[in-house]
Parts: sequence; structure tokens; C-alpha cells
Amino acid sequence: MMPLRPWLRSPLPAVLGLLLSLDAAAGKPKLATLDMAKAFEAYHLTITARAKVEEARRTLQQDPRRETIKLLDVELRDLKTHVQDPIFTEAQRKDYYRRYMMKNHERLSLKREHEKHLAEQLNLINKGMVDKTRELLRNVRAIVRKIAEEDGYDHVFEVSGKTSSQLPSLIYIRNATDLTDRVIEELNRNRPKEEVATNPGGSP
Repeated sequence: MMPLRPWLRSPLPAVLGLLLSLDAAAGKPKLATLDMAKAFEAYHLTITARAKVEEARRTLQQDPRRETIKLLDVELRDLKTHVQDPIFTEAQRKDYYRRYMMKNHERLSLKREHEKHLAEQLNLINKGMVDKTRELLRNVRAIVRKIAEEDGYDHVFEVSGKTSSQLPSLIYIRNATDLTDRVIEELNRNRPKEEVATNPGGSP
């Protein structure tokens, strides 16, 4: 499965401009920042989802029709050679040509069937990936809001988004607390033990 950063840009570009605005308390606002992309990719459910997508893509590439098409290609090359080989009689070459046309039709039909199946399954995988991404981003956002409300932050600014000029959307903010590591810790608090054993470092 491709890297998950594009997941953030494609299905929900607005999320990368995350801005959680809470009712500002009287006086100076309390500010925080969050690297949404880093938090999202470190989320154990994101890592699991990515692994499932990669496995689904690998399984799809193992469709036995791919090997059958390759074998038909070899057989067609042999038949074509026989059709053009003067060592055979006219009747034999006609028979090879008839067999070539039948095998070629079989190959074309199988190839169309395979490509249609591949396109349908990839569409399902991609749609599932987009839906899962939206769900996981909602989870991250909920955790951010929870922490912000508990600790009294008035605004949480997302810092990993890029503008059209490829500059960070937030260049400078004074006296802001970075909540990224805390959000990641909270997201992975209930991580299953088997996942921890498989990936003890906690990185994707």
C-alpha cells in the first residue's frame, strides 16, 4: 500500500488545515500545535489498515488468470511460428492458423475478464481505503479535541499541511505547545498486545 501521507491529501484535504477552535477563555488565548500527518501515520489502526490494503493488493496480483494468460502468450508464439514455417504443408499451416485464432480469442476473452475483475477489485480497495481514512481521521480529531478541552487550549493549529507554494500553512506561532506526541500516545493507548509485540518500536 502506498505511503499514507497521500491518504491525507486526497480524501480529506480540509483535514490538513485542522483548526480546532474552542471558546476562548477570558484573557490571553492558550495555543497548541499538532502534526496531523505524523499523528495519523503513527496511529496503530492506520498501520493495521495500511497492512491490510497492501495484503489485498498482493492477493489481487496473484489471480491465476495472470499465469494462464502468460502461458497462452507462449502457445500463441509457437503457433504463429508454425503457421509461417515452410517446413509444414499448406494443410498443416492452415490447421495451425485455425488453432492460433481459437487460442487468440481465448486469450483476449480471458484478458478482458481479468482486467475487468482487477479494476472492480481495485476500486473496492481504494474506496475502502478512503472510507477507513476518514474514520481514522475522525478518531484523531476527537482525541485532539478531548485533550484541548481537558487542558484548556483555545486553539490547536495543524502544522503539517502545505500551501500551494509548498510552504507550511503555519509558519510561526508563539508560545504554543506541541501536542503531537501526546496525541499519538493517547491514540495508541489501547493498542492490542499482539500489535505491540509485532512492532515494539511503535513506528509504521
